[in-house]
Amino acid sequence: MNLKAVPLLACLLFSASAAAAAAAAAPYFIDVSSEAGLAGASAQNVNWADLNGDGYADCVISGNKNGPAAEVFLNVEKDGRRSFVNFTEESGINRHPLVSTAARVGSFQVFGDVDNDGDLDIFSGMYCEFEKPKTAPGSETPLRDEAGNIIYDKPDHGLRSEILLNDGSGRFTALKDSGVNAAPETTTSAAFFDYDNDGNLDLFTGNWYKEYGISYVSYPSRLSRGLGGGRFEEVTSTAGLMTQPTEGRPDSSRPVYGVSHCDWNNDGFQDILAAVYGRQANRLWKNNGDGTFTDVGAATGFDGDEIRHGRYPAGTKREPEQEWRSHGNTFSAACADYDNDGDMDVYLGEITHSWAGEASDRSSLLENLGPKKNFAFRRDADVLHRVHMDTNSWNQGDMRVTWFDFDNDGLQDLLVSSGDYPDGQYLRLFRQIKPLQFEDVTDKAGFNWESSAGISLADYDGDGDLDILAGKSWMRMPAAKRSGEFPAGALFRNDAGNKNNWLAVTLEGKGAGGANRSAIGARVTVKTGNTRQVREVNGGTGHAGQANSLTLNFGLGAAKKIDSLEVRWGDKAGSVSVFREVPVNTFARVRQAPEEIIFSTGPAARPR
Repeated sequence: MNLKAVPLLACLLFSASAAAAAAAAAPYFIDVSSEAGLAGASAQNVNWADLNGDGYADCVISGNKNGPAAEVFLNVEKDGRRSFVNFTEESGINRHPLVSTAARVGSFQVFGDVDNDGDLDIFSGMYCEFEKPKTAPGSETPLRDEAGNIIYDKPDHGLRSEILLNDGSGRFTALKDSGVNAAPETTTSAAFFDYDNDGNLDLFTGNWYKEYGISYVSYPSRLSRGLGGGRFEEVTSTAGLMTQPTEGRPDSSRPVYGVSHCDWNNDGFQDILAAVYGRQANRLWKNNGDGTFTDVGAATGFDGDEIRHGRYPAGTKREPEQEWRSHGNTFSAACADYDNDGDMDVYLGEITHSWAGEASDRSSLLENLGPKKNFAFRRDADVLHRVHMDTNSWNQGDMRVTWFDFDNDGLQDLLVSSGDYPDGQYLRLFRQIKPLQFEDVTDKAGFNWESSAGISLADYDGDGDLDILAGKSWMRMPAAKRSGEFPAGALFRNDAGNKNNWLAVTLEGKGAGGANRSAIGARVTVKTGNTRQVREVNGGTGHAGQANSLTLNFGLGAAKKIDSLEVRWGDKAGSVSVFREVPVNTFARVRQAPEEIIFSTGPAARPR
């Protein structure tokens, strides 16, 4: 042996060992918001959406320092990296539909191709609380003017929810007489989906209390059927979804804070998941396939847990609640086949508190028990082993939740966004080890993101793993926990996921007569060996327009080939496309008409 080479060999071995240790200690995610051009952008609600059709996710944020007006940032390539440029003024997203010199301040946005022309349009939701009377402090009696007329707390500013049509470049114009802008109600959430499989997107909007703090009366949530061209007609009553302005009855309207959809019972039709606030029961609206819906929340266990006595803990000076007020404060209902058994499970994000007692529902995993149990849910509130539950005084502010396979190992993980309480509410990541077993990897993820708000997922840089756009809230946060002039958002780039193989799938439906062009509601099944993964394209997952990119990402672990990729399009014909021997580590664009699959090494622009 050459003795002179021994020190060099030892040095090389040490260097390799040190490099491996450093790689193992590196966080899974890095906040790159500053270098990506998002520094200084205030954000509470956040969304990824490809607005100009170049294949890369752009970002839309709202909840800004001057109010909830939205900002638009286009995803561009700069110096070999993806970064963002402010496109808000050009986008017209805040433009008043009638007054050219005025602004319209929307409350939240959801995205879908409502006119089937190949680009993403916007439902811009407007929260309107104009029927709440003004009351004296400590009183529920409405104040009246000298003529005896009720004085209302807020004047009607005349603005309503709107459909904003995209010209294909990310520039938007409000559509006159779209059919979604009639009633001024407390709209908190919405989702695009195609409930009747006619190839036109429909819209379900979640509405909240009518007179918050005065009564439990709520506005009904509403279903609008897409007519094509971006226009809608309300069909709430004929669809069996109309509820009543009463309290505590099975048919009473309830304060909906989040709207989601998925094919919960595998029958080819999208069902509606209404996340309800105010300790009232959630609703699972089963799509009957004939244009009507039936609430099966109670029959499936989706409505709430089994503890319904309504009692508060000893020492809490409150009278017990009635059964109808012994459920949860649900904000989000995230659907996913997390256990790869072929049906949709749900994770519910809840706000609750130690002082509320055991009758107030906690955030829970709802495991779908499949056809043998009529697709009922088994509820588990302890699956994540939340440590703050071990203290005598705690809050749980889980307002947004979503599933994604952050490390591309083939198992979906859970991202929980908690905020609005100053006792350790953070963005948390739970890695799935196997069904019903999760590991809290928040520290390894490197977040340290307190009082987290909106979250949205997309592979913004096209490297095969999912990145996180995260908002922030200062609600109830003391001055010592506030930094800067306003709560700025974060872009967490995923540096862990592309160590495994993966596949990204973007779908394009035929449009009217087939699947809607956005393919919202379509189901994709990817088979690798004995593993079968199912994803659905989703047009809304929860509170204030929470949603992810419409591209579906599959982690494949060590699999070197994909045996089959199946698309169930969700049209009236029940169309299914199957592709064999699909390569890994690729972007696949699947078109319904003509039926084809196109592979590329990076996100592909939509066909012009």
